[in-house]
Amino acid sequence: MNIEEYGALWEHVSIRLLDIRNITVNISEHPNTWTLPSNAFLLITNGQGKIWFDQAMHHIKGTYILHVSKGMRLDCLAKKPMEIHMLSYASLEPELPGAGRCQIFTGPESLEVNFGFEPTSPLPLIELMQFIYRQWNELQSAGRIQTKALFYQWLAEMLQQMQEQRMDRTKVDRVDQAVRYLTRHYREPLKMEQIAEMLDCSPRYLNQLFQFRLNTSPGRVLAQIRMEQAMELLVRTEGTLQEIAERVGYENGYTLSRYFKRYYGASPEFYRKRRESMVPDVVPKTYEPYAALESRYTAHTLINPIGIATGKVNKQIASSPPLSKLKNRTLATCMGEITLPNNPKRVVVDWNLGEVLSLGVTPLGAPHSLIKSSKLLEPYMYHTVQDIGNHNFISLEKVLELEPDLIITWNHAAYASYTRIAPTVVYQSSDQCSAAEEIREMGRILNRRTEAEAWVKEYERRTYQLRQTMAGGVAAEKTFTVIDPNWGEQITLVGNTGNRGGKAAYGLLNLKPAGRVHKELLEPGLDYLDVARNAVEGYIGDYLLVLDHQESQEPDQMGSKLWANSICSDHCSIINLDWNKYFLSDPLSAVLQAEDMAEHIITR
Repeated sequence: MNIEEYGALWEHVSIRLLDIRNITVNISEHPNTWTLPSNAFLLITNGQGKIWFDQAMHHIKGTYILHVSKGMRLDCLAKKPMEIHMLSYASLEPELPGAGRCQIFTGPESLEVNFGFEPTSPLPLIELMQFIYRQWNELQSAGRIQTKALFYQWLAEMLQQMQEQRMDRTKVDRVDQAVRYLTRHYREPLKMEQIAEMLDCSPRYLNQLFQFRLNTSPGRVLAQIRMEQAMELLVRTEGTLQEIAERVGYENGYTLSRYFKRYYGASPEFYRKRRESMVPDVVPKTYEPYAALESRYTAHTLINPIGIATGKVNKQIASSPPLSKLKNRTLATCMGEITLPNNPKRVVVDWNLGEVLSLGVTPLGAPHSLIKSSKLLEPYMYHTVQDIGNHNFISLEKVLELEPDLIITWNHAAYASYTRIAPTVVYQSSDQCSAAEEIREMGRILNRRTEAEAWVKEYERRTYQLRQTMAGGVAAEKTFTVIDPNWGEQITLVGNTGNRGGKAAYGLLNLKPAGRVHKELLEPGLDYLDVARNAVEGYIGDYLLVLDHQESQEPDQMGSKLWANSICSDHCSIINLDWNKYFLSDPLSAVLQAEDMAEHIITR
């Protein structure tokens, strides 16, 4: 990277700060993995370990600075706890300085470069970043202006230290040459033997070099390159799966689909379908104005989640009056009093999807990780809900683009960033003592108290009816165990305070837990308990409810159904449940899960 040109670019590019937060990465045997939704600077002030991205590994010992571009996957393996300051920003269109240097300023993507270095004078960088973080959480306008000024001061200090540390590039080694070759020839049927022969070394030695430098293998680097290219083709073209497979180096669409699921956790068809449903008929990397999109959709009769017809028309995609003309109200929250629209029309949520849907509101934006894992909620969501990222890593750029008039978040740490976009309420269901109180609190936030009371009444009726049905169909002494065997060497036993169907089973249906499940999981109030596979049999009751997530299984592993059959004795009845229906635990999801669960049990 040319440091002088990079510094000159910052003179002519406008940016908007999106988020500033502190992250602690604890010691772990396996890397912590993030996909960054925006360009970001990472200042590591303490700790030891490795961070790798963009097919390069960075050894961390003390203070270190990274710049990671939007959409980049970052893996962090800490040998000692790492303290990370992360500053995310969005770049706006640059003002080109003149025709003579236009080739340098190619648009916002020009800042999307990846680099890392160890500063020689870390103290001023650390002090400035800590001051920036404190100012970011100052919600007054003067503090916001000062935050941006401090960032440019920090940036200037960083660039100066980079300039002072410039060195001649070292000779390209075998790993660099191999990565370059893989990047250029990924479409071909490559074999590691031929690449090693070209580099005058053995395949084993080449693999050892990759493990030392990148903490991965040449095959995994090749797979990553192919997956990224396949995703681009899925978004940018209408090619068939077979055509895309051949263009990225696979023999057929089946092989591509298998690797795609393993890498991204979803099939290529699902990914393309979600993209098309979130942003219809758009050219990739462009977005139609909101006014153009709203004319595509027709109004539908709105049915609330328990089946009560409200008789209202969904206004979520209908034209809304300007925010300045909406009647506002003041709401007391855990973050103080805020002013928000009397009847929010453009709501974005980063977790509490079910609570909002319960009151007849379809959010404008929500995390794709929740939508994908919420099959039971599909009848209550319009296809216009747009993807704002993973629930653990929200794209603030996308939220900003949606122009919400209310954001509902679970995350106190994200409040300062969200509130710069729209009025924000921190909502945590754990603060409420019951499902009824959860819905009533959301009714207070959305100013839908009447709808909340109607929902609570119907919820209580449905719960009573479910318990009566179970009492008539299953003997009271029968015991139940809920397990999730999908995500590792150990098996997860599900409790009654977290997600994955525990609230539906032990709460709404009032099923009797197996003895050790009650003693070691429910009595201590734990969400989950992980046990070794060979020890699960001691926790199994008369019924074993297995959350089945076939996409999580490796091709050479035994599926959850076969595995469950292998450990159960004759007295145990196995019931397989779709994992993608049981991830969330809000009151709406819980009652729908209980109905689905009861049907499986009674018809067993």
